[in-house]
Amino acid sequence: MRFKAVKDEIYSFIQYANSFTSPKNLNTVLQNILIDAESDGVTLRATDMQVGFSGKVGVSVEQTGTATVSGKKLLDIIKEIPDGSVIDFTFDGSKINIDSGKSSFKLSTISHEIFPTMAEITPEYYLKIKSELLYELLKKTSFCISTDASKIEYTGSHMAVYGDKLEISAADFQRIATSSIKFDEEYSNEFMINIPRKTVMELMKILEQSEYVEIETDRKQIVFTIGEVKIFSKLIEKYIKSITKLFTNDFPMKAKLNRTKFLDVVKRVSAITSEVTHGVVLSFKDETLTVYSLETEYGTGNETIEDFEYEGQPIDIIFNAKHVAEMISSIDSDYFQLQMMGERNPAIILPESGEYKYLVVPISINRY
Repeated sequence: MRFKAVKDEIYSFIQYANSFTSPKNLNTVLQNILIDAESDGVTLRATDMQVGFSGKVGVSVEQTGTATVSGKKLLDIIKEIPDGSVIDFTFDGSKINIDSGKSSFKLSTISHEIFPTMAEITPEYYLKIKSELLYELLKKTSFCISTDASKIEYTGSHMAVYGDKLEISAADFQRIATSSIKFDEEYSNEFMINIPRKTVMELMKILEQSEYVEIETDRKQIVFTIGEVKIFSKLIEKYIKSITKLFTNDFPMKAKLNRTKFLDVVKRVSAITSEVTHGVVLSFKDETLTVYSLETEYGTGNETIEDFEYEGQPIDIIFNAKHVAEMISSIDSDYFQLQMMGERNPAIILPESGEYKYLVVPISINRY
């Protein structure tokens, strides 16, 4: 095997592939990237057996062949080679030689014959949308995916298709986020799948490219194809069937708030909150809104907000400032609505424009 590539052509593909290796796994081959040089280019593959990557780079191949090398060490070497440099890769049967300018490296290999592959799927469902649209849907919801594996259905991103609508939702035990778009055509097959958090996070790194993404799934696995890149992933077979049901409740108390001003106040007041609860009180009373911190060993803080509109009864409601700040930071519009039904009941956050919304559960503790 022998091929040459400019660093700028191959470096990002090595970065992507290395993210899909399993460096802590005792199975050494899962720490490796498979390099497959064919007549029309070089394909890099990596997998941790739950999620996998395949990306093809159109570089000049002088001799075909296949080898596997440590993903981390390959990335470390290529990273330090100057941008714009031509890199010569040669496999002599036992080691891969990497030469660029006056630098020369030899990397040990493992037989490519034991390198695992993701199982082939027979797609039951197919979608094709712009990468940037899918990226925005995931960006507005992925921060709500739970990292607590005690309830596996909360550790993924729920993708549902209903006719001409694609909806992506995520929830932890305190928040729900949902975002949707409409297609120009209707899909006759309605379905819901649950995509693991790691797959979502790695997919978002690649979706920033302005390409189309093709999605194929059989409900147990999923394949995302973006140009010459493919991401394979097993799916979480449990999901939350009524993930957005709480949004249909009646919320009699409504506040219209300036996004930037409200976010700044919450961040300032939260500087003195407990590192456990991050609790802040929103006190709507006498046509004023005051944001208080819960009293801690460090003291207290408060600030009044004047630029807002409110309708409903006076209310003191306590939120986790960190959770609220994450949701408000994801809003694109200048104003949003905070709708409430009671101090212990879930509240919803509605941007002034856009097909996305958030639900947040108050902290159930007394202010005093």
